[in-house]
Amino acid sequence: MFRVANYAQHTLTQSFAMRTQSSLAERQIQIASGKQAQFYSSIATKSSELVNVERSVARTQQFNRNIDTAVTRLSIMESSVGTMVNRATEVLSILSSAMSGSNISDVPLEEFAATFLSEIESLMNTQHEDRFLFSGSQTNNPAVDLSDVNYTPQAGLPGTFTADFDYYQGDTLQMTVRSAETFETPYGITADEPAFEELLRALSYMDYAGANQDDAVLEQAYSLMKSAVDGLSDIRGRIGASSKVLESAKSGHEDYLTYSTNLVSTLEDIDVAEATTRLAQDEVQLQASYLALSRISQLSLLNYLR
Repeated sequence: MFRVANYAQHTLTQSFAMRTQSSLAERQIQIASGKQAQFYSSIATKSSELVNVERSVARTQQFNRNIDTAVTRLSIMESSVGTMVNRATEVLSILSSAMSGSNISDVPLEEFAATFLSEIESLMNTQHEDRFLFSGSQTNNPAVDLSDVNYTPQAGLPGTFTADFDYYQGDTLQMTVRSAETFETPYGITADEPAFEELLRALSYMDYAGANQDDAVLEQAYSLMKSAVDGLSDIRGRIGASSKVLESAKSGHEDYLTYSTNLVSTLEDIDVAEATTRLAQDEVQLQASYLALSRISQLSLLNYLR
């Protein structure tokens, strides 16, 4: 029962109790979520800085995803080129054997050439996630078509040795990856590199030499293949260098993410131990408020006279 004499005190105490109850509920949510607040408006003095940092973190994470995609493609390309180097080295051994004495008729050069040409064409048309990696920006088109009617690497043989890039179906644009806010990093290799052309033409010459028992063309095939091996090794090194540049950029991003993640944690996370202590204090205060309300409601002149 409330009277004019105790109504004001009761209302004030009840207000304090409701405030403490609200604080208690908020503290429980903080402990459960680990965050200082559930809305930016609740941490107005920090919200602008927090939003900017979170936006920067999201961009940096996207840059890292871009880099990961590019590095994966480069790794696959390097593996393909590495296989080409191995096959070219094997061909050099076969050619050397055929050039020794009069062995040209004893080595099945045509069969070897057909097998290696088929494998090299497949390697140059390597795909990843439905993208042809050696086609430049024409990622929907196979990079190499040895059956193209314009591709005639044996034209002019036996006396004329001319480069022929008509096998290439892509373009000359090099792929790029957005690796930072204001920087795009070029990466990748196209199948119109001179080393690739030399590799294919050397195998074509190998086929011609076997079919026509031509020592001069065989020697030219050997010379071209040696040049191709050197060129392919250089390409492999360039791919590796591109990967290193991108991995270095990612390492810088990772350092920033570590710093910014700690900053975000400072801005929005709570100290659980401190929050637990304050929760206990709020509980004590709330219990005291309820006790005070109970005592006030019992105040009367009769109780006072007793």
